[in-house]
Amino acid sequence: MHAEPDLSRLAQLADGLNLHEHRCLIYDTQEEQFAAALPYLSASLDRREKCLYVADENTAAAVLDALQRGGTDVDRHLRTGALIISDKQQTYLGHGRFDPDRWIGFMSQAIHEPGSGRFSGVKSILGEMTWALGEGATPEILVEYEAKLNQFVRDHEVRVLCQYNRNRFSPESILGVIRTHPVIAYGAIVSKNPYYVPPDEFLAPNQASREVDRLLSNILKWQNSLDQLRALAARLVMVQETERQHLARELHDEIGQVLTGLRLLLKVNGDSPAVALKTRLEQARTIVEDLLEKVQGLSFDLRPADLDHLGLLPALLALYERYTAQTGILVDFKRQRSERRFAPQIETVAYRIVQEALTNTARHSGVRRVTVHFQADSDMLRLNRSSSRLRQFPPF
Repeated sequence: MHAEPDLSRLAQLADGLNLHEHRCLIYDTQEEQFAAALPYLSASLDRREKCLYVADENTAAAVLDALQRGGTDVDRHLRTGALIISDKQQTYLGHGRFDPDRWIGFMSQAIHEPGSGRFSGVKSILGEMTWALGEGATPEILVEYEAKLNQFVRDHEVRVLCQYNRNRFSPESILGVIRTHPVIAYGAIVSKNPYYVPPDEFLAPNQASREVDRLLSNILKWQNSLDQLRALAARLVMVQETERQHLARELHDEIGQVLTGLRLLLKVNGDSPAVALKTRLEQARTIVEDLLEKVQGLSFDLRPADLDHLGLLPALLALYERYTAQTGILVDFKRQRSERRFAPQIETVAYRIVQEALTNTARHSGVRRVTVHFQADSDMLRLNRSSSRLRQFPPF
């Protein structure tokens, strides 16, 4: 059995929703289509922008119902005119033949039309491109349209999302769609498109020569990226082996010696006097307590329990306390009063960054005090370290 793809990732299509952008959704099912297109539309409406959705494959009622289920106040947006659900006839584009210049001319009019016309002031346009099939759009005309649309979006304050049902368009058309969109959503991912051809290159007379240069450049970039990934993987293995060596050395030199001493201490003869046995047991208890402390220290270095149970801030405070006890370097922790938890991977990475920075400080900088700045807001966590050298502070 195959796991169903996580379509929630398609909502990332709305990330960084800026003007002058032209994105594409290629889908196989309505579920995929709505998982990407509707968050994109909702994000535009949340910015109080006028949006036009050209429906064709879906009815206007189906689009509005899906928006409503997603939490969008459809009635309010329709009442204020912020949301327009239309079809090709209502946009005056259904004339029996697909004309790229006519469609781009309509968008220009909708953006710049003065007054209170129905389509005036539109900032976001989302189109179900199946409407072009009924207009006799060939793959060549469709690609020409998308390339010209790139130029139009670049020069006008508008964003456009083209939606293509892969089951309805020919492979030649989909190939052209891929080549003319800088960002594509498909399946369960949203990705920058490495096969995108800029419009000035795509429409140029010597397009083939430029595309050869671009493809060769992409090959070089791909190989360089692969080499960097291999080097990073090799470094990761080296770091892991270094940590294993450190742990093995600690276990052998510290804990191993303590256990050896404990074994010898507990090895007694049957005729040993009670006083001698009591003394040995007291010494053994002291050794066990020391052993427990060393094990807890190793456990803390490997993965502090506070990080999982209490969160990043308590784990950092425990780290600073232990760091000062071990190195004598004071840690001045300046932070906003933020007690909220972060995603586990964020907390782990942030903790390791601070831990590594403090370790490097102790090894190389010769300072007596280090300051860690911690700032968190709704979508960003910032960490910064500054240190003061010993000569800048009088001795305590």
